[in-house]
Amino acid sequence: MIGRGGIWTHFILANAVARCARTAAERAPPSQDEVPFSFSDTHAGGGRLQRTSALDPVLAARGEFSGRWFHEAVTQSPDSYPGSWVLAGRIVAALPRVVFEADVNDIDPAAIAAAKANRESGWVRFWSHDWFLFLRNRINLPNRPGFVFIDPPADDHRGPGYAIDAAILLDTLGIPFMVSYAVDDPQDPIDQIGRTGLELWRGQWGFGVMLGGGAEAVVMDVLADLHRLAALLEGDFTVRLPSPPADDYCI
Repeated sequence: MIGRGGIWTHFILANAVARCARTAAERAPPSQDEVPFSFSDTHAGGGRLQRTSALDPVLAARGEFSGRWFHEAVTQSPDSYPGSWVLAGRIVAALPRVVFEADVNDIDPAAIAAAKANRESGWVRFWSHDWFLFLRNRINLPNRPGFVFIDPPADDHRGPGYAIDAAILLDTLGIPFMVSYAVDDPQDPIDQIGRTGLELWRGQWGFGVMLGGGAEAVVMDVLADLHRLAALLEGDFTVRLPSPPADDYCI
């Protein structure tokens, strides 16, 4: 079931994937007919979600958004909602020359079994491992991902530490990524990773994402749309900045 937090996350994801895939195509030689773009999803699920009424006002206001990617991908299946890797595949499929490849991971074998029936286009490889082990194995393969989406559940037994380590590693390697997080106490992870958080608040709870490894270039593209989206989701858009480093110099 897709809720407000998922819509918020996927809207940003859709725009970030589109920008990164377009950049990959622009950097490829003009003579190259097919440009592979590899997407890795650490918590993929089955690839299909149930729609909820929270999506209705967002789709109805389609003309108010400057970014088209989310709406075009979601409206392809009016009776269901695409999971993150299916969403990414639809976006990449709409780009000239770019060919979608995906590494889809979920620790639940039942989710992977369902995912195998929901692939739509491109080449998809399925994994069922602990997410951090999957990510380590994936980035050690010869062709590194063009984008990594890390979407740990709120009850992830690892806590934020591994997401911090993963984000810092991907940033160091220059691999575009997006990490979702719960906004109960995110300042320390934000400070350690050193990236800006884009948050949707509804009263005392909310959702946030941060981008890095080059994916953060999309932030300026989506700022105006995020204000519109937050209002339609009955929430408030907040930008969380890393705290400045403490200056321990004294005289």
